[in-house]
Amino acid sequence: MADNQIFCEKCDKPAVYLDREQGIHLCRNHLKESVEDEVRRYLKTIRLPETLGVAFSGGKDSTALLKVLSEIRSELPCRIIALTVDEGIEGYRQDTIKAATETCLILEVPHEIIRFQDLYGYSLDHLVSGSERNACTICGILRRRALEVLAQKCSISMIATGHNQDDHAQTALMNAISGDVKKVFTGYGSSSWYAQRIKPFVCVSEKEVTLYALLNGLFRDLPECPYAVSSLRGEVRTLLYQYEKNHPGAMRNAAQCEENIRAKLGGTYQQEAYKTCSICGWPGSGIICQVCMVLGKDTHLNPMTKEK
Repeated sequence: MADNQIFCEKCDKPAVYLDREQGIHLCRNHLKESVEDEVRRYLKTIRLPETLGVAFSGGKDSTALLKVLSEIRSELPCRIIALTVDEGIEGYRQDTIKAATETCLILEVPHEIIRFQDLYGYSLDHLVSGSERNACTICGILRRRALEVLAQKCSISMIATGHNQDDHAQTALMNAISGDVKKVFTGYGSSSWYAQRIKPFVCVSEKEVTLYALLNGLFRDLPECPYAVSSLRGEVRTLLYQYEKNHPGAMRNAAQCEENIRAKLGGTYQQEAYKTCSICGWPGSGIICQVCMVLGKDTHLNPMTKEK
């Protein structure tokens, strides 16, 4: 046995992960246990409904979350349903949809899929080709609505997403840079229209999530979305990783910053009341919702139906 072999500090098995913040090494079993315990702690703070939806893209984060929830489902007072949105991205989404379907079969979790083509009449590829707007912006707006439609179909009032600690930290810093306090409260609290979002991986790092998926044999080498581009988030990610390297725990502190703000001000902060879209009837921030604007329904000539 090599002299430089490092062992888990909770048992005598080889370590696979170093928690730099706590300064401890963990073996594969204790890493899995650590991730699952973090999710347990988070869910104990939530009043779970009868059915919990899981936003499931088929990627590593949502796959890891679905695996954790399937492992602890006997402890939960709710059943779990995986919710997948098929945006219609040629050469990319077929592989991830297939991976999502296979994972749900392995984990024995019910799986519901909704497609842009069926809901809007167009795939994302078609919509992007007829618009000057950023593809990620279009996708984000339409995907959120599609997920809500699917949640309503399945009588789901709460959706768990796979956003991890690193994602939270990046979003917190981006919100601080933008100066938009409304974004801190977006998606939280109850609404008669929208399903509440919860994020069980808020205290689990991206590295831990990736290792969890890998150690459970669920990590897949899937293609990158062709519309993914460098952005402010990429710059913020690089900055935070450097801070975390120099100051272990910085990522966790940044991620928990907005959670602390919500805990302190959630009951006193007054969110703007929803307006009803004059075209589709869904709630939004204006008299015409973003979905209808993206689809060109706010103009006499719908740019998405013109000849290519």
